[in-house]
Amino acid sequence: MWKVSFFWLLIVLAIFSWAAWYIVLHNVSPVQSPEIAFLLFYAALFCSVTFTASLVMALLWKAIIPTKSSYYCLKNGIREGLLLGITFCLAVFFQQYQYLGWQEIALLASLALLIETFFMIQSD
Repeated sequence: MWKVSFFWLLIVLAIFSWAAWYIVLHNVSPVQSPEIAFLLFYAALFCSVTFTASLVMALLWKAIIPTKSSYYCLKNGIREGLLLGITFCLAVFFQQYQYLGWQEIALLASLALLIETFFMIQSD
């Protein structure tokens, strides 16, 4: 996994996206520019969560099934990172409007699990 250049690219992208999210969170005012502040906030948060979750999930795939190729593990990790990024951003959006309850959490989690199950069945 350490020899794959795309893995190192994901690490760099994760670091830059967390830095971008920090800059947006602390330097962009939603009062002065609400149309750009929320867009930048959610875009940077999505990239941060997606790249970080992709790295973690790819490493978990490689740890669980070490005989699979690194590209297979990265492909699955990126897919699961995208699902987690979308789910996390939706949860933050619901939390922003104070709609996040146990039913919404269960709905988001079950939707993400169903999508992942669909992709796992299709890959066999």
